[in-house]
Amino acid sequence: MASTAHKPWPRVFARIFACGALLIGLGSIAVFEVRRLDQLTRLEADKAAVVSAQVNLFNDVLHRLRGDLLILSGQSELDALHPDAKDLSDLAREYAEFVRALGLYDAIRLIGVDGRQLIQILNGESGEVHVAVDLPGDRFRDTLALERARSAPGGMLMQNDVKRTAGAPHPAMRFAITTPAAERGERKMIELVYRADTLFARILQYALRSNTTTILLTHDGYWRSEDDRDPHSWYYYDLASGAAPLALAYPEAWQKISEGESGTIRIANGFFVFRTVHPAIKGFWGLEKNIPGGPTPEAPEWRVISFVSPETTATLEGRILEFLVPSTLAALLTWGLLSWSFSVYWSNHRRRQARLLHQATTDPLTGALNRAAFDERLRAALARFAETGESCAVVFIDLDRFKAINDTYGHDAGDACLRETVARIRAAIRDDDIVGRIGGDEFAVVLSPIKGRDAALAVQGKIAAKLISAPAPYGNTDEPIHASIGLAVCPADGTTAEMLLRTADKDMYGAKRRRAPHAYPEDFSV
Repeated sequence: MASTAHKPWPRVFARIFACGALLIGLGSIAVFEVRRLDQLTRLEADKAAVVSAQVNLFNDVLHRLRGDLLILSGQSELDALHPDAKDLSDLAREYAEFVRALGLYDAIRLIGVDGRQLIQILNGESGEVHVAVDLPGDRFRDTLALERARSAPGGMLMQNDVKRTAGAPHPAMRFAITTPAAERGERKMIELVYRADTLFARILQYALRSNTTTILLTHDGYWRSEDDRDPHSWYYYDLASGAAPLALAYPEAWQKISEGESGTIRIANGFFVFRTVHPAIKGFWGLEKNIPGGPTPEAPEWRVISFVSPETTATLEGRILEFLVPSTLAALLTWGLLSWSFSVYWSNHRRRQARLLHQATTDPLTGALNRAAFDERLRAALARFAETGESCAVVFIDLDRFKAINDTYGHDAGDACLRETVARIRAAIRDDDIVGRIGGDEFAVVLSPIKGRDAALAVQGKIAAKLISAPAPYGNTDEPIHASIGLAVCPADGTTAEMLLRTADKDMYGAKRRRAPHAYPEDFSV
């Protein structure tokens, strides 16, 4: 029987390393996904906190603006005001001091019921305050605003605007309130033009600390900094004109944002976090621009949006990969070294085991199984018969006149004859059949499975024919290898190893006795 096969270490290494590399790869992917989701969750929570802080700031500013309007509209001078130059000049100086002290407003206007601008205070780009009184109402929006202010609850109005001066245009918000009806005077309107870039700059500071892109969306358009790092470069886009990048670039997200109150809108590899600001809650109502007729005001809405772009998400994933890729490569290298060491050790160990097993079970001269190993294999064949009913047979082979070969040609010739005998027996049987050396010149074969005695007899005949098919491998003789062969078939001749071997041995001796005394030459000389 051939020695037990073992896998060389490169094959063992390849299989172990491939399995480990697959696990490391899957583990790295899982770690990447877990860390990515964790980072995105943290990022979303951070952006939600930023948006909440920005909304609170927005509401605080609205609250202060409402307070300023109430202070201005509640002045006692307005109740006794007559449209003459002296009265207007005194009140104009107070308004100018108010603008100069706060530094938050581009303009204050006191507008009469006929739309005439009784007082106009302008805050110039260089810091000087320009005062003018008794100016004609040259804009339709003033008279329309007055009509809307009269019909609005609380009399307060709010409108977005762009302040254009000698410098760059900047965002502004117009706030208006009607004065209470006086006994001696007519109802008037006070308008504040608030420098919205001041509010936007403060809102953007929250965003810059958390690396957030902020968008301020109104009910009819939105403000956004052309350069997100420059808080003084805000511009207004009109959504109705289709020029707004948000509506064009992310129409589905824009639709959900415009219809929602707050939440997170996810896009491919990015998301929007938004909350809605309701100025009407602070007492302000909206004003449609240049739309004649109908005094019904609208309730304006602002949405503060934090935008995490796909580029930001890609940067976040890149930082995770910067840590994970070296770790994965290091793990693969370490696993490769461990796999190589183990595979070499295991292959050598298996080789030693196979060699020891071969030595323990194999006849060292012929390579056939020794008696103990043969008996074990025969019992295994009988156990299969008991379990499955597969029949087996034992062929017993005894070399004739083997002592004469040793005496005539020497022990080397006898050894060569034994080796050749095993080789010829193996050539006549199947690979799964078993050859064992039972004694000095005695061999046995287990045929398992075998289909009855006729099949066993056929194999016995093939063995006999193979033995005499060529001259023996010793001396200069034409004599073949002569042997006596016996057969025992399970279960007819026995169901135990002892019974089968005894029956086969008996059958072999019967064959030997049946040979004629002159079957062999008297000597082996040439």
